[in-house]
Amino acid sequence: MHATSIKTQLLAMMLAPLLIAAAVPVLAQGQQSPQSGNSARDAQNAVRMNVPAGGRDMRASEVIGKQVKNPQGENLGDIEDLVIDIDNQRVSYVVLSFGGIANIGDKQFALPAGRLQPGERERDPLVLNASKEELEKAPGFSPDKRPNFSEETYRGAVDRYFFKEETARHTPSGARLISAEQLIGKDVNDRAAHSAGEIEDLVVNFGTGRAYAVLEVDKALSPKDKLVALPLKAFSFPQRPDLDLLLNVDRPLIENARGLGKDEWADVNAAAARRQIDSELARFQGQVKSNPGATQTGRESSSGASR
Repeated sequence: MHATSIKTQLLAMMLAPLLIAAAVPVLAQGQQSPQSGNSARDAQNAVRMNVPAGGRDMRASEVIGKQVKNPQGENLGDIEDLVIDIDNQRVSYVVLSFGGIANIGDKQFALPAGRLQPGERERDPLVLNASKEELEKAPGFSPDKRPNFSEETYRGAVDRYFFKEETARHTPSGARLISAEQLIGKDVNDRAAHSAGEIEDLVVNFGTGRAYAVLEVDKALSPKDKLVALPLKAFSFPQRPDLDLLLNVDRPLIENARGLGKDEWADVNAAAARRQIDSELARFQGQVKSNPGATQTGRESSSGASR
């Protein structure tokens, strides 16, 4: 039995190097870098890996002007504007001009934002799963007579057409909808009529529908250039479009927010930026005043309408 045991051990020692040698290529294959040697493919994969669950966040200013194609590669037009549901903090519609479709003329159309999908790369056109024939029959309007999306007449026609249901309601009844182009660049004041900054941009996600604002903080609050992500509920939106927006959160919260520098906003989907943005959005959402007039600014005023 002892001799047999010694022979078994010797055999195992002889086989071990052979087994290790055979295993090394397999292990190397399983642990190899995702780089394929094809730079274009690697760049594309890097973009895909940087897309969070639910879809990619996109800056409204960069979405406006983007080309839209269908899955067959046919040009369907360009994005003219986005329509934001400020009550429910969502992007509800996109305004599309169909320059590439015959017999349409100079018309624009609204589409439910959820029908659009971003391309695989940032610079790719947006994708709309629709045919030219379907869009030709969609309810449209003249560019110089854009409808009031807060009224349900045109909005309801759009919803019924694209959802094929008489009772379809893409946006809740009574919701206030505002053009992204109207909001970008808008001045923001606190309740004492002190400047808090201006809306640098909006960020939207066609997958989840969420929309939030990016505030460029006034120099009086932050000497350094600082951008802060804010939920749309952090603002009051006057009925008159010529008036400034008002803060619904305490001014010191804006001053003390970490925010990001302009150079750090290059990719709002980068893991570190996304974590910070989500954290600040949640914190501000929890600090929104149920009575906006009670917002603490350090010097209260009854005007608070515009500078």
